[in-house]
Amino acid sequence: MKRYTCSRPVALALSDELIRETDTFFDFGCGHGGDVNYLRQRKFTATGWDPFHSPNSPIVAADIVNLGFVLNVIEDPNERNETLRVAFNLARKLLIVSVRVEHGFDSAAEFGDGILTSKGTFQKLYEQAEFKEYVELVLERKVHVAGIGVVYVFADSETESQFLAAQAFSRRFAYRTELIEEFARDTAGKKFIQLANKLGRNPLPSEFKNYRQLIDRFGSPHRIERLTLAKINPSAFEGSKAQKREDLLTYMAMIRLQGLKVPPMRLLPGPIQADLKSLWGDYHSALSEAETFLFSIGRPDVVMDTFSKVKSGKLVFDDLYVHRSLEEELPPLIRLMTFAGRQIVGDLGHNIIKLSVDGRKVSFLYYENFDDDPHPSLRFGMRVYLPKATYQMRDFSSSLNPPILHRKDQLVSKSYPYYFQFRELTTAEEQAGLLSRNDIGFRRQWDELLESQKLQIEGHTLREATGIKEDDADTTTI
Repeated sequence: MKRYTCSRPVALALSDELIRETDTFFDFGCGHGGDVNYLRQRKFTATGWDPFHSPNSPIVAADIVNLGFVLNVIEDPNERNETLRVAFNLARKLLIVSVRVEHGFDSAAEFGDGILTSKGTFQKLYEQAEFKEYVELVLERKVHVAGIGVVYVFADSETESQFLAAQAFSRRFAYRTELIEEFARDTAGKKFIQLANKLGRNPLPSEFKNYRQLIDRFGSPHRIERLTLAKINPSAFEGSKAQKREDLLTYMAMIRLQGLKVPPMRLLPGPIQADLKSLWGDYHSALSEAETFLFSIGRPDVVMDTFSKVKSGKLVFDDLYVHRSLEEELPPLIRLMTFAGRQIVGDLGHNIIKLSVDGRKVSFLYYENFDDDPHPSLRFGMRVYLPKATYQMRDFSSSLNPPILHRKDQLVSKSYPYYFQFRELTTAEEQAGLLSRNDIGFRRQWDELLESQKLQIEGHTLREATGIKEDDADTTTI
């Protein structure tokens, strides 16, 4: 099957900034070469080899090697293992490995340790945990889960350390000076900074017509605030010592959570080394505190106390719901929970995170058209049970009556581009008495309620329903 865009594993690596223009890329088992062509069109140095489609191409070492959906189709377990080892030995920095974990082959016949599909082709299907353990066993390396059926295996410890540091420090961006300069050079970014200087504060989304353009280029509203602040008031951008302390502890705890050795001080970015010395005096003291911090995730009393102090998000019974844009602002211990969940299932493209206040469960939810639909439908939910490192997925994509969201304003910050639209709708629905009922969590029941109250929602505005049915029209002649 030919592809005209990049595969999901390569898209994940690009979004994690693990494939850079200065890197070489080799696709081991490239098929029709979709990923290679995609990267070449974007000026990356990319080559590939495939036993059927490109057998005469050379097999070469590269900074980044991709082994995409190859292991599934190899029948011989020994050959499968050897293919994985060869691919890893070709990687100077990183090996991306992906397999199919879908369970859509109910009618397939068993064959060896896999199945034969209806087309007569072999497929070895994996459970997520089984796949992760398999790669670690064969390569004798710790792997990082990037998504369902996708893992990263680092051949270079410095690249691995930088990857972990980038995850831990996404909140402040205090060490991403290149992003600050990119924002300042961007045409829309320049205008936003100029307006911020004129107003003496960050402009509201409604005050800047290209705000959505900035979101698309630079990410969350909070990130744009921080990037703007970096140019208006650099000292304020640097943040307090307490914030830096939190981020450093989170970074070190993330590494220990995966059973990895914390990298030597010399491999850490210069600014991080400086902060470690200024905050703790020595590396050993910092690591000791990080170990204590990590163990606190297993103490329900500490976790529940942390949740009790969270001011953002929507609390429903014993679960806190937050939009993904708010994740950077959660306390370190709760951020560590979400990180632990991602180590099991990876990044699912979710937009809502659901966290149990006892710290035992985290769910990654995807609601369709979150910004535009006043009450978006749940498409899928992945619940991760942290103590057992297991997960359960629920798929609502074909449901005729899926769960829906209410009070979207509570899930985002006031700096979110559509916060005030969300808030106005919630206020109108509260005043109309629509949100006091306990049977409105599903699409059909919600639509029936609106119809019974002769109400409709256009955009994010609640109003009386129009278009009265002919049977209900008043036919009295005056």
